[in-house]
Amino acid sequence: MLSGDVRNIRRGAVRAWPVICLLCAALAACGFEAPQPARTPAPPAPPAPLSTLAATLVIPVGEIEQELNQKTENHIAEIRNQPVDCAIAKCLLSLEAVRTGRITVAAADNKLTLTVPLSVAAEMPVKASFFKTTANGAATGTATATTTLSLGPDWRVRSNTTGVVTLSEGQLKVAPLRLSIADLWNRNAQRLSAPLFKSLDRHVASEVKIRPQIERLWTRATKPLRVGKSPLSWLVLAPERIRVAQPQMHNNAVTVGLGVDVRGRVVVLDHSPEPAQTPPLPPLAPLSTPSNRFSFVVPVMLPYQEASQLALKRLADKPVKIDGMTVAFKTLSILPSGQDVIVATRLCVQQGWDPFGWFDSCGEGYLRGVPKFDAAARTIRIANVHYDIGTEDILLSALRALAGGELGKALETKLVFRVGGEMAKLDDEVRTALARPQGHGIRIWGNVESFGTPSLIWTNEGFLATFPAQGTISVDLNLKPQ
Repeated sequence: MLSGDVRNIRRGAVRAWPVICLLCAALAACGFEAPQPARTPAPPAPPAPLSTLAATLVIPVGEIEQELNQKTENHIAEIRNQPVDCAIAKCLLSLEAVRTGRITVAAADNKLTLTVPLSVAAEMPVKASFFKTTANGAATGTATATTTLSLGPDWRVRSNTTGVVTLSEGQLKVAPLRLSIADLWNRNAQRLSAPLFKSLDRHVASEVKIRPQIERLWTRATKPLRVGKSPLSWLVLAPERIRVAQPQMHNNAVTVGLGVDVRGRVVVLDHSPEPAQTPPLPPLAPLSTPSNRFSFVVPVMLPYQEASQLALKRLADKPVKIDGMTVAFKTLSILPSGQDVIVATRLCVQQGWDPFGWFDSCGEGYLRGVPKFDAAARTIRIANVHYDIGTEDILLSALRALAGGELGKALETKLVFRVGGEMAKLDDEVRTALARPQGHGIRIWGNVESFGTPSLIWTNEGFLATFPAQGTISVDLNLKPQ
């Protein structure tokens, strides 16, 4: 702008000064109420980052072996009147298999190997035109089987056992008929082995209990972890989905990877935000690659009421002065809107040459500004404070004509709020609390490696600075509840 233009503007302002003074005098002892400002809903809080809380269920084969021996102590399997090929004719055969020693189980190469010492008692009815009798016999041997496990969408473990049965040369005798039980078994291996292996499948599958452990992990994930004392704060995991990997069999153990998708966030509350009821289990989803990486957000909330009180106290301690006038703020409140916040205030303009306050002018009005977060100083401030033109009353119009943007700039210096101390304290409390295992039966603990750069939003309740935390989390999933 040219210097001549500047001088013209200054002359205009000087010529306008008597008019403005007369206007202030006319407004003295009068009050004005501005219309309500246009507001839109406050922006929603961003979702917390998604992480998978991973745990590993480990079932030693010794436990499977023990239960398998208990359940087959007196009986393994039986067959009644099974049609079989007797080489010379079609026959009906009944068999009962019992253990003659302990079943042994080993896990390697992603399968279970079962060794079952057994004896087989056989019966075969024999009919002729002139007699009717039953051939009886017994044989001993070993069933050697391999079992693979899989998990279905209905949470049930499916066992698939295949193998061979080797028997001694026991015989079915009805003079003069003699049939080898081993030969009969070999001729009809598919028909005779299937019931035995099906019985073993049923017992093995019943010992790999996954759903109860998933229910325990899901229930534990709904319970917040206390991470701060003053103020009382909680890490809410907010579980969304259950993930399960297919069972693996190695090193004499069955292992199953479990996971819960969670959105971790810290909330400040004087009581545990635990839900009244545990949400139902969601549909099963696959767990591809278990990981102990974990992310969550830590918030620092500055309520509008608290910020308004801080700003009003600063304005009372050091009032705003513009061109010899003192602007006294009587009330101040911060209101959220979609793109900015509104500073609603009642103020009085006091003339420096009026010691008695006879010519004070008071009114209500609104200013607007945009919240900002200074990561280096860790402060929340309201920037670009300006008059809300659509609502300003006569008093604010006069101030704007007289002082331009000086009122907004002066007010900006009072609308700066330090939150660094509270952030640092919460950082330390969260880091320390997570390092200590929490819970009974299922214990959870973590290691916070870093806190990211905070971001700022404003909600219906106040300014919300959130900073992301990165690290690892561990879950100790004991097989048996305490």
